Amino acid sequence: MKLRIIVLALVAITLATAGCGGKHRKPTGFLSDYSKLVEESASTMRYMNEAALAKYSGFIVDPIQTRIDDPDGALTDEDIADLTSYMYDKIVEAIQKSDDRIAYQPAPDVARLRIAFTDIGKSHPISILPYSSIAGFGIGGASVEAELVDSLTGQQIAAVVQSKEGQSKVPFTTLGDWTAAKQTIDTWAKNLEKRLSAE
Repeated sequence: MKLRIIVLALVAITLATAGCGGKHRKPTGFLSDYSKLVEESASTMRYMNEAALAKYSGFIVDPIQTRIDDPDGALTDEDIADLTSYMYDKIVEAIQKSDDRIAYQPAPDVARLRIAFTDIGKSHPISILPYSSIAGFGIGGASVEAELVDSLTGQQIAAVVQSKEGQSKVPFTTLGDWTAAKQTIDTWAKNLEKRLSAE
């Protein structure tokens, strides 16, 4: 079932994050239920009702939300709008390239995909070679909470909370504050599309 593959992809494809690798973040309240989550690793907790997934053949993708504690104001409203829009577009694009259908109205066979960024870290300069002036951009990325719920009842079908550090080297040609975040979103979306198309 492709909806099951979507959930597995949410768990298996890393969305990187700066400063959050190797630990679970405090629940933000975004998910409808945290009690069923099971720890899979130091950076991932997951729940999936495989029996319930079988009835769904399409899903609604909600606008990406944010549940970020940003006391230093590192993220501007423009940054948040850009990254949430980028994430949404990549998810929808990946689904549309597969055989799954995007739904726009609740129905008995439609699930709703909800995703929230819980942390977004800027890329920052790092040394690529010891004792060298050559440098690149790295780390950075994003942490998420995500769930699938029944579009009519709101019952949780699956959920994931994930946090992990990003890649350590990004070329100067793609330099930017949120380069690592967008590159990990790109990678996640491509793998999601691949998994969906293979089923």
